[in-house]
Amino acid sequence: MSHLLLLLAIIPLSCFNLTTTFNAKRRWMLTGITIGMVIAPVSLALIKFSYIPVIGKLIGLIGLVTNLIHGSVGYFGLMTIGIMEPGAVIAGPELLLINMVNAVVWASYYGIIGYNIDNKNTAVVANLHPLQSCNISQRKNAA
Repeated sequence: MSHLLLLLAIIPLSCFNLTTTFNAKRRWMLTGITIGMVIAPVSLALIKFSYIPVIGKLIGLIGLVTNLIHGSVGYFGLMTIGIMEPGAVIAGPELLLINMVNAVVWASYYGIIGYNIDNKNTAVVANLHPLQSCNISQRKNAA
């Protein structure tokens, strides 16, 4: 059942394709937000592939590394606030709460990174067309 969490990876891919199709100005910000929302459950699903020989071990290792980075933030955050007991058994509702906190934290983090990428891309595009700024200044002088 937890293999179905891997289907969440479709959300960032479809977001990127839709923002590319409709020429959204904040393509990377929206894609970063969607990646941040699903990175923790998807990494947990990748760990479950480790029982498959050879290629599954590699996929499971990638899932383990990403889950160590992205999965522990929500757990330690909830433990620090006092909502979860240290060393308690994590069942379904607790895992849902941890992943919701992870989604908020990582969506804001990756969204900020995407926003900065969008700002750099628009600055580069503006600098590529210096003749347009000359035409604007010539129009002001002519009027």
